Amino acid sequence: MKPPTKIESNSPPWDAPTRLVSAVFLFILAGALLWALRQLLVPIILALLLAYLLHPIVTRLERWLRLPRWGAVLLTYLIMLLLIAGVVTGLGLAISQQLIGLVQDIGRLSSLLPVFLESLAEGTYVLGPWTIDMAKINLDPILQSLVASIRPLLTQTGTLLASVAGATASVIGLLVIAMVIGLYLLLDSGALGGGFIDLVPSAYRQDIEALMDETGRVWQAFLRGQLILGLAVGLMVTVVLSALGLRFSLALGLIAGLLEFVPMFGPTIAGAAAVIVALLQGVDNWWGLTPLGFAAVVVVAFIIIQQVENNILVPRIIGLTLNLHPLTVLLGVLAGGILAGLLGVLLAAPTLATLRLWVGYVYRKTAGLGTMPPPATEPAGAGVRPGLGRRLMVRLKAMRSRRTSGKAAKGKSS
Repeated sequence: MKPPTKIESNSPPWDAPTRLVSAVFLFILAGALLWALRQLLVPIILALLLAYLLHPIVTRLERWLRLPRWGAVLLTYLIMLLLIAGVVTGLGLAISQQLIGLVQDIGRLSSLLPVFLESLAEGTYVLGPWTIDMAKINLDPILQSLVASIRPLLTQTGTLLASVAGATASVIGLLVIAMVIGLYLLLDSGALGGGFIDLVPSAYRQDIEALMDETGRVWQAFLRGQLILGLAVGLMVTVVLSALGLRFSLALGLIAGLLEFVPMFGPTIAGAAAVIVALLQGVDNWWGLTPLGFAAVVVVAFIIIQQVENNILVPRIIGLTLNLHPLTVLLGVLAGGILAGLLGVLLAAPTLATLRLWVGYVYRKTAGLGTMPPPATEPAGAGVRPGLGRRLMVRLKAMRSRRTSGKAAKGKSS
């Protein structure tokens, strides 16, 4: 059998209208394929994220241990599986026990809610010079409708957990598919990247390489940084809430760490969940505080955690932040939730930054501007007013320097 020979083409290049029609046809065909295979998008996206996270670990193992590429990938997968098994084995029992206790508290709340609302409706409240007697206001229709609306949500917690348990099998199946695809992506990452660059005309390769580098910085600033930040915040919330004596601190720390991936709303939702648990816990706390007082302590603790996160952890862990307006992020989160559910909410911010970068490049080329789009990332904290903790530290340093200079001036005069 003869070896394959390179085929030379002597046909003339296509003219501009033919190229345009072919590009439109390929675009429509790609869109139709994506729509037909949309069920595979979730595992493919998860596989891309997994390969992106593990790529630097594989590269370092390959260089440090002088392993072949496949050996470094298999060793990385083995370490990852052992870590997952250890975490699930060590924390699974504790988390399940806390979830059972939380379900019991929610069930208890369903029986105490009518009594609590009736006590509020019969109380007298003083607001400055005004005294409000709720007993004189007929709130029975409102209370009955409120109880009728909330009680089913509280009493159907068991059904919700059963549905979550039923969905766990499908989630595990998706993760297995994503891990298999990610394995092949890690094995052939160099060939895939080089093959993509080879498809680009030589005149545009420098631009595409710059765009790919900036896209890598976008996802590195969000994904790897947010992963480490989520672990740090989850551990900090668990330790602080455990020190305060709040129940379900491990589950609340897990929730806080996961919600770090949700821009803008994540920390607020985690803090609100902790406050609700503090109110449900009542006077059963180490400090002997009332439920409202204990909830206020939890609020202060979360404010301090947010100050530590914004002023200390974010600049050191993430280093770069996505150059997006908060309103754009808000609309992107809502659109991501509609289009892709939870995965769309979690990945809304880096996806928006990536689209802004590539669409901006296409727009500039279409408009004849000939310039690259602005960077999609900026240093963390750039253009943002420093937080309260950082402002206090700056003022303390200024007071200390003035005091030191005053003492030095007195020493010279004497």
